[in-house]
Amino acid sequence: MKRFLPLCLASCALFAQEAPADRLIHEIAARAELMPNLEALCDGIGPRLTGSARLRQAQAWAMARLKAYGAVNVHEEAYDLGRPWHRGGARARLLNANGQALGLAQMAWTEGTGGPVRGEVVFLETKTVQELEAVAPKLRGRIVLALDHPHATDAERKDMHAYRARLAKAWGAARCGLLLLPSDKGNGLQDMGGGPDLPYKRATAFITKEDAALLQRLAARGVTPRVEAELGGGFGPHPVKAFNVVGDFPGAERPDEVVIVAGHADSWDLGTGATDNGTGMVVAMEVLRAMKASGLRPKRTLRVVLFSGEEEGLLGSRAYLKTHAAELDKLQAVLVDDSGSGRITGFPDMQVDAWFTAMTAALAPAAPLGAMDVPYGIIRGSDQDSFFEQGLPAFAPIQDPLDYETVTHHSQVDTVDHVDKAGLLQGAQVMAVAAWGLLNGERLPHQTKP
Repeated sequence: MKRFLPLCLASCALFAQEAPADRLIHEIAARAELMPNLEALCDGIGPRLTGSARLRQAQAWAMARLKAYGAVNVHEEAYDLGRPWHRGGARARLLNANGQALGLAQMAWTEGTGGPVRGEVVFLETKTVQELEAVAPKLRGRIVLALDHPHATDAERKDMHAYRARLAKAWGAARCGLLLLPSDKGNGLQDMGGGPDLPYKRATAFITKEDAALLQRLAARGVTPRVEAELGGGFGPHPVKAFNVVGDFPGAERPDEVVIVAGHADSWDLGTGATDNGTGMVVAMEVLRAMKASGLRPKRTLRVVLFSGEEEGLLGSRAYLKTHAAELDKLQAVLVDDSGSGRITGFPDMQVDAWFTAMTAALAPAAPLGAMDVPYGIIRGSDQDSFFEQGLPAFAPIQDPLDYETVTHHSQVDTVDHVDKAGLLQGAQVMAVAAWGLLNGERLPHQTKP
């Protein structure tokens, strides 16, 4: 064994001389635990609806992995969720025409039907809250297929609180026996959605795009569709807490300044939440693992946060802001990975010149992984929104779309077999390089609230 010692020492010396970004890239390429972690999470634990026992199991698993990777101060932070929701059976069939079964998935945080409901299908197309208010009394007890829904006008957007209250009152007056919403995907794929702040909590379900089209074709031929349906989902009896998972890799020089790398641990529950957002969750964990394993020590603290409640309205990230309100002036930046396993091609500058400069510098060492663009623009739609709305530097990557929006997102086929392994690996490398640059680069200014 001794004759190999000089070669080993030489290899270690060469590794130590590598630029930090290169060390991260090579560490992830050689020893990434992305796919084993993703399979343990999705195939082993499964879907992770906020408020469910499976999410609690996933969070315990994630904390154990973070501790094994060298994270310190690994803990959970609680917030109020309200009454949890559970899925039950969902079935529907035509009572006339060809009598076929119809594909349904109950909207989360809505009531069940309390047994079968039967009736003729009413078609609803309302573009404004005023139109909904006008027809609401005629919808009571009916089975309603909503082909369009109210949208706030420019004037109404000036006071969205008042608009949402008026919308909730209008839907409340409707009191449909069953509200059906067409899926926005084809090929029998379902949608999942909902949360504690829904404006309408009566029995609501997504119907496949094809079955919604069938009902419309029947009506166009003069055949009024008659349907029998039953939804078995509903609410738990008592309010519960939900939790975020937090773990730190402390900085050597400015440990009170923090860069957050995040994904959300919760998922919808008909699939196993692989691309939304198991991939983001395991990438955040891998960034910390690789940094520790490479023998690197950043100037600032790397904090991994695995939010919950993202799918129900960014509940976890909003709760994080409240819990850490006194520390936010020390927040350097937030990186959120939540768009599947497509290769990362850059980050938008969020329309802030100083952030463009910082992100361009942070991404420069990732150039060998592909074109790293920092275009003028904004990406919204996940937990980075909560921070950006407070003027804090918060970014989500630009990624190759793959089939994320068209197939896996919020559908029953959000499973590990739809994950692009090469893209996931490259994404983890880019996130690690970007995080390292922000951990050690110039201080990013905060903005007034956009």
